[in-house]
Amino acid sequence: MNPQHLLTFAVVAKLKSITLTAQQLNIGQPAVSGQLKLLQTFVGEPLYERKGHQIELTAAGQGLLRYAEKMNSCYSKSLEYVRSLQKISTGVLRIGATMTIASYYLPKFVVELQTNHAGVQVFMQTLDTAGILDNLYSLDLGFIEGSLQGIELSNNYQIIPWQKDEVVLVIPENHQLAQLYTDFVPLEVFTQYQVIWREQSSGGRKVVESALFAAGINAPVNIEVTGVSAVKEAVRAGLGIGFSSSLALKNETKGLVSRRIRSNQGHGLTWQLNIIATKPALQSRATKAFLELCLEEGTS
Repeated sequence: MNPQHLLTFAVVAKLKSITLTAQQLNIGQPAVSGQLKLLQTFVGEPLYERKGHQIELTAAGQGLLRYAEKMNSCYSKSLEYVRSLQKISTGVLRIGATMTIASYYLPKFVVELQTNHAGVQVFMQTLDTAGILDNLYSLDLGFIEGSLQGIELSNNYQIIPWQKDEVVLVIPENHQLAQLYTDFVPLEVFTQYQVIWREQSSGGRKVVESALFAAGINAPVNIEVTGVSAVKEAVRAGLGIGFSSSLALKNETKGLVSRRIRSNQGHGLTWQLNIIATKPALQSRATKAFLELCLEEGTS
């Protein structure tokens, strides 16, 4: 059975006229008559009969009409949905992001997207980089930290360099390091004070470990927590010094301060934030709109 023939049949049954159906569907009368005949041939018994200038359905036609009307209703609703997608007034955006990016970078973009396009639903999963890579098939966008060296993606995906961030030391505002250093602290502080370490999958931790390794410094790991918030609370409680994204300390007002960490090359510990996205031809309108918001900021 040709679905288009069934849709045409539903319109004919409603208008009771081949002429009016042809006008509404913007096709010729012979095309309408031809579709009806093909449908009737497929069914194997009469679906309608002519009475003057009108079409009257047979019992078999009345029975088939119930399904034709349901199909026509679904078709109309699908057209409405597609039109709304074209206006980005609906749709779903699935994001995977590392904890720091999900907590401190993306919220303002999600708010802006839903302010501009209120019908878009956003679902954001907080995963480490490995988790994002493992679940790319179920995500529209992945936001990850640090190097992607050695990572191979299928041809459907692209890596978009986004923003650079800096890993900074987190200390109480009355800590002696805050008095000793007003800007940079040396890497040696990681051996002189107890450190609150992020989880092993943390991009920030990998940046710090890489810098320590390059400087030939071996720092013990005695306390390990998950997430920037846990680091800040542990530091605030006096358990030691910590480190985090500079953005996570930008609006901190509760007794913590940050200091830049001097690398072996004499500058701060920077890391690259990247976006993994499908190629443009495979992106939904909601995905394109969100990417545009993020990239405008990343390049400004």
